[in-house]
Amino acid sequence: MTAVAVYTDVDGTLRRGSTIFDLLRYDADRSGRVAEGERFLRSLREAAAAGTPREVTNRRYFAWWRGRAVDDVVRVARDWAAAGGPWAEQPVPPVLAAVERYRRAGARVVAVSAAFEPALVGVRERWVEADVLATRAVVRDGRYTGDVVEPLVGEAKARAVRAHAATHGIPLERCAGFGDHASDLPFLRAVGTGTRVGPGDRLVPVTRAVTRTL
Repeated sequence: MTAVAVYTDVDGTLRRGSTIFDLLRYDADRSGRVAEGERFLRSLREAAAAGTPREVTNRRYFAWWRGRAVDDVVRVARDWAAAGGPWAEQPVPPVLAAVERYRRAGARVVAVSAAFEPALVGVRERWVEADVLATRAVVRDGRYTGDVVEPLVGEAKARAVRAHAATHGIPLERCAGFGDHASDLPFLRAVGTGTRVGPGDRLVPVTRAVTRTL
């Protein structure tokens, strides 16, 4: 299929690791708050391990940036990118190769991520023309409040993909999608050709309009 657009998750799909965790670690290191940052991230990991939904842990993450000027965080992200941070975690070669094939064939690249815009600087640099659908952090008077409009997780990702396609006149049945987590299945089932990253980077086709998980 010649895809009109390719919608792709980022963490665990294009790259290993977590962009928002890695950016926080970089910020904590440069501000002398390494121990505090690791405690904060550990609390999120422990909550996730205890069964706290991703939507909840995603919201909690943004407390780290409460009161920070947006321009300052953008500068931190750019410095992190200059140091190689966004791709320091090993890329997932088969997904990157597939997205590149679609892009070279004329498909629009759209990153769909629960991260916020600054943490996705690596995607912006790799594909300058890409669209980015991300969790929107709430800003007041040029500073992050620590809240988000809605975590871009699960059904929210699917709604964002559908809205993007409708805005740009993109027929979703002619699109491809890549993700790695069960929470990516709603948006992967919304596109014509959905693919999930399985163990050993195996690419597993996702059947549209089915309810079972892989």
